[in-house]
Amino acid sequence: MASSTPALIFENIEKNFGPLKVLRGISGQVNVGEVVAVIGSSGCGKSTLLRCCNRLETVSSGRILVNGIDLSAPDTDINQLRADVGMVFQQFNLFPHMSVLANLTIAPRKVLGQAPAESEETARFYLDKVGLKEKATAYPEQLSGGQKQRVAIARALCMRPKIILFDEPTSALDPELVGEVLAVMKNLAEEGMTMMVVTHEIQFAREVAHRVLFLDRGTVAEEGPARQVITYPQSERLRTFLSRMSFVG
Repeated sequence: MASSTPALIFENIEKNFGPLKVLRGISGQVNVGEVVAVIGSSGCGKSTLLRCCNRLETVSSGRILVNGIDLSAPDTDINQLRADVGMVFQQFNLFPHMSVLANLTIAPRKVLGQAPAESEETARFYLDKVGLKEKATAYPEQLSGGQKQRVAIARALCMRPKIILFDEPTSALDPELVGEVLAVMKNLAEEGMTMMVVTHEIQFAREVAHRVLFLDRGTVAEEGPARQVITYPQSERLRTFLSRMSFVG
């Protein structure tokens, strides 16, 4: 059940790439235990907003707080931030020369200072959680796209993050592999993981997310409870967007 405590707050965020204004005064929050889906057309600023939330991108103006810590503060510990805020990318970003187990244990050992035995125990636990305990010794090239993404989710979980950011985690997958990744994400949501998910999977957003943010041209054009926003969109822009998406009504 989502708490009213904010895990992530963004206040009047703006992001420019030279003369291009990508984010235009976006504000919002993600509460502890809440799943917030961010939807919108390509180029609307969804992924940029997500990347700003763990400082893969720095904001041009505004403020982002993660568990009360200001990301723009000069004394912010970026390693601790990245430990608290997991990230799952579109393209998996696994190290191809490392086994699955090595991919999962390297960050806990180097960033958290875990002993090898502890990091391996944690890695095997989360591999089992995503249904891949038998793949510990495999290499990324031996996995399907869906398996790679589930390994990427397990890797994020190994850092025991307080929030996980998902950047279109199914967009690089063949359609028949999408379901296995969404099932893992749904289980995490049911267990109370705080999640911010950029996605084109509208059915998933409606069924799993607590709230939806609809971005359009770098602004939040509509937001609210997921089922309400997606089933009864108020703006013509959102109605048009949803009409172009294929999902079961």
